[in-house]
Amino acid sequence: MRTFKTYDKGDVLPDDYRKALVNLMCFQADSEYAGGQRVAENHRYATRPEEAYRLSKKVFEEMGHAFYVWNLLQELGVDVDARLYELSHNPENPDPKKVNVINGFRKENWSKFFECWEDVALFSTVVTPAAVAFLGQYRECSYLPWARVNVRIHKEEYGHLAFGVWASKRCIEFGGEKTREFMQQRIPKFMQMGLGFYGRPSDGDKKSEMFDIYYEYGIKVKKPEELQAEYLELLDSRLKEVGLIMPTDVEADYDMRMGYEAAHPLAA
Repeated sequence: MRTFKTYDKGDVLPDDYRKALVNLMCFQADSEYAGGQRVAENHRYATRPEEAYRLSKKVFEEMGHAFYVWNLLQELGVDVDARLYELSHNPENPDPKKVNVINGFRKENWSKFFECWEDVALFSTVVTPAAVAFLGQYRECSYLPWARVNVRIHKEEYGHLAFGVWASKRCIEFGGEKTREFMQQRIPKFMQMGLGFYGRPSDGDKKSEMFDIYYEYGIKVKKPEELQAEYLELLDSRLKEVGLIMPTDVEADYDMRMGYEAAHPLAA
């Protein structure tokens, strides 16, 4: 079992540790907020009032996730008001020098994924298991205030996955076999994003430049390969619950995951 030094609220953080921590926390908080913005836009595809209502709950919780992490960042000296301003005033194309948003949550990329309510249901069924696995590791990270916050976030992400399963089942219930076949064909485009959610491999030519730093400090506690295996296991079980089959020949789309290595939103 890995061991690493932990830090709690008020502890003095080494400079390199603090920079790496703030970088990753900003990526989570900014992306949670941007994700909430994008999910809210998907209300236009809702087919029934209950679907719209349940999607609204997901939006509320995504914004809450941003709020929880931004609060911690503010304690570390980060100007979170400026980050909110950029995301709220430039929601379609926020400046990567001012905020740190996963590429898949930028509107120009997000809009390519969604054409109907079935896509909305599949996103929460196919991509959310990746968030469950990825954010789950932060519950055991070396910065204890962030770990505690992610206990709640992880629980709510499981709720978002449950929403996806419910919504997907409803699509098939109302649409029948033709809808099931339609949704089966659309799984790969979302699965590409899910597979790339963890960043590039921990070894080899495609290795992430930042991973060793995060891993050494215990900010990330699992390797991408471990998280991807957790994702596939969870995804397979949920697709079976819906009545769909997990494809086996899908490659990860790392471009939709990139974000925090391109910018360095460090505190002053």
